[in-house]
Amino acid sequence: MRARILAIGAAVWTAVNAGIYLLVINAQGNSPAWWYLAILGISVLLFALAACRLWPAPMLIVGAVLLTSAALVGVLSIGLLLVPGVLAAVAALGPTRRPPAGEPRSTRPRAGMPAG
Repeated sequence: MRARILAIGAAVWTAVNAGIYLLVINAQGNSPAWWYLAILGISVLLFALAACRLWPAPMLIVGAVLLTSAALVGVLSIGLLLVPGVLAAVAALGPTRRPPAGEPRSTRPRAGMPAG
């Protein structure tokens, strides 16, 4: 459940940043770079598909890579605002990994926890 919420958060954050980018560029009287908006849109789509649990790990990885490249390209303007979306996508990757079927979970107590 946590992974879905993080993937949705990454998608919403990226979509809001695309809107902010459009507002800033239009306020300056310039036309937006459509390839930049396409990268953001594809990232939103990949995060949404990951939230729907359609190949979540590959979708999150590709989306995070695209979003990181967009953040690096736009670092001097609006790119730094994309960093929380990248972090949410990477954090969502953690819970998607499960032990292989047939291997039991470890029954050892965690560090600092009582054994009984």
